[in-house]
Amino acid sequence: MRQRNAADADTRPIARVEFLVVDVETTGLSTSDDVILQVGAVVTDASGRIKRSFSTYVRPGNGSLPWDTPQPPAHEIHGISNDDVNRGLPTRRALRRLRRLARRRILVAHNAKFDYGFISSESLRHAVPLRVDNPVCTLELSRKLDPKRAESHRLATLCERYGIPLDNAHDALCDATATARLLSILIKNHGATTVGDLRKISARKAA
Repeated sequence: MRQRNAADADTRPIARVEFLVVDVETTGLSTSDDVILQVGAVVTDASGRIKRSFSTYVRPGNGSLPWDTPQPPAHEIHGISNDDVNRGLPTRRALRRLRRLARRRILVAHNAKFDYGFISSESLRHAVPLRVDNPVCTLELSRKLDPKRAESHRLATLCERYGIPLDNAHDALCDATATARLLSILIKNHGATTVGDLRKISARKAA
């Protein structure tokens, strides 16, 4: 609780910070049994201007594929193939790149519990210390604008609603870029002016 209160009290103006918006594609939903196959990350500001980007397929473990199937699990969702995975960075190297990008930036994702849950579990598994405390969740920010939950808040639906390009859904970099643009819209719609405002809104329980 003390950490959350400290985060909520963050008075840094939103206009003066940078955000790292991350999306991951995985073999499934279990952070204990499944692994990351692709990482996409963009550095952005509160206006949605993209300053830097990073994307890679991820080769799990020691380089040998941990499944004996023609394509990775969940291939039907994200379209990632064994050939894609084989030319990706090893998980440890991908996490180290992500760790460098995360320094001094506010972490963001659409459904942050999922993305940063996987990043946290993979970081522990591969001994790459990477703090993912108090990420801002655009899914929760959007839901707070719809307290009766009358609308869908899937990323693709929100992109259509707000006119945000999403040309290749379930590609990690495409989703991260769209989420960065969504973040700028949600900041304006909530009237948030500090980092603490964003985190309080994102964490607030529904009425």
